[in-house]
Amino acid sequence: MTQIEGLNPFTPGTGQLPPYLAGRENEQGQFRQILAKISAGRSPDADIVMYGPRGMGKTVLLNWLKNEVKEYGTTDNPIRTSSATPNQLKNPAEMWGFLLSDDWLKNLPPDKMEFGVKGFLSGTWTKKGAPNQALLKDLISECKKNPLVFLLDEAHTMEPEQCLALLNLSQQVQNEAPFLLVLAGTPGLSHFLTTVGASFVERSKKMGIARLDAQATADAIVKPLNEHGIKIDDNTLAPVVEDSQHYPYFIQLWGEALWDLAKEKELQKLTYQEVTAAKTRVESVRLGFYSSRRRRLKDDGLLKVAADCAAIFQDQSRFKEVDLEKAIKDALPDNQSDERYESQVLRDLARHEFIWNPPDTDLYEAGIPSLMRYVLDKQREHIQN
Repeated sequence: MTQIEGLNPFTPGTGQLPPYLAGRENEQGQFRQILAKISAGRSPDADIVMYGPRGMGKTVLLNWLKNEVKEYGTTDNPIRTSSATPNQLKNPAEMWGFLLSDDWLKNLPPDKMEFGVKGFLSGTWTKKGAPNQALLKDLISECKKNPLVFLLDEAHTMEPEQCLALLNLSQQVQNEAPFLLVLAGTPGLSHFLTTVGASFVERSKKMGIARLDAQATADAIVKPLNEHGIKIDDNTLAPVVEDSQHYPYFIQLWGEALWDLAKEKELQKLTYQEVTAAKTRVESVRLGFYSSRRRRLKDDGLLKVAADCAAIFQDQSRFKEVDLEKAIKDALPDNQSDERYESQVLRDLARHEFIWNPPDTDLYEAGIPSLMRYVLDKQREHIQN
C-alpha cells in the first residue's frame, strides 16, 4: 500500500480546467488558428457561438482559451482577454469596463472621472444597439495595439437589447481592429441570437460542444489517476466509461470518486470492488442532479411532453425535427396542438437541455440519456400511483 498524496485533482461541476482536458482537440485547434490570426494583427472571420448542454465543458473551454491567449501575441503587442457573464453587465458602464483596459480608466483626467464613468457611459446603450462613438473609437484604438478576446459565458441569459448592442459593437470593432467575441451558452443560444435582430449573426461560427468519445472519456479518467500512481486496467475501466455516458460532468464525478477511494484505502490499483463503491457515490450525486432538472421541467409545464419524448428515444438515439414535433403533437391536448406551439415546445425542451442539436447534424438527440430515462421512469411511477 502506498499513501496517495495531494488533493483530488478532478473538478466536477466547477467549470475549472480538469486535470486532463481530453477530446477537445478539434475545438482547441480552431481557437489556435484564430489566435494566430489575431496575433498577426488580423480580425477573425466571425464571432464564435459555443453551445451545448450544461456540464459539457463550455466554461472549461473558455478558461482554457483565456490561458491559451498568453501563448500568443508579442511582448510589445500582447493579446488582452476579458471575461464576464450577463449578470455582470447590468448597465453600459459595466460593459465598457470589461471592454476597455484599466489603463484607459487610469488615464482619464481626475475632474472627468465621475462624468466619464458614471454619466458619460450610462446613457450610451441605445435601443438600436449603437455604442457610444467616442468609446468605440477608443476601443478600436486599444485593439489595434493590444487585440482583445472577450469571453461571455451564459450568453443565453442576456437581455435582447444588450445582446444586439454587443453584437453590433463586435462587428464595428472587427472591421478595423483584431477583436474576438466568444459567446457560450446552452442549446437555446443559437435560436436566441436569431431573435435579437442582428442579421449578420448567421455568419458567426457555430461550435457545438458534445459528449466525448469512448477513448477521450477513458483518457480523462486514467491519465490523472496514473499521474498519482493509481492504476486501473481496461476491463475494470470499461463499466466506468459506459456509465459516464461520455458526459464530461459525470466523467469528473467518476474520477473524483475513484481517486478518493484509492486515497482512503491507500491503493495503487483499483479493482471492480472500488468501481462498485464509487458508483454508489456517483449515483447519489446524480440523483440530486436529475431531480433538480426534472423539477425545472415540471415548473415550466413540460414534464409530460418531456416524458413522451423520452419514450421514443428508448429505441432510437437521434430523431429528425419533424418526428419530435409529431411526438409533441401526440402528447399535447387537442386544444393546444398546432404547428407553432409544437415548435415552441421543442425549443423549450432544448432550452432545458433535455434535447439538442449536436454539431454537424440536423438531428436531435438526448442532452443526457440517463436523465431522459429518469424522467420517463418517474412519469410511469406517477401514472401507476
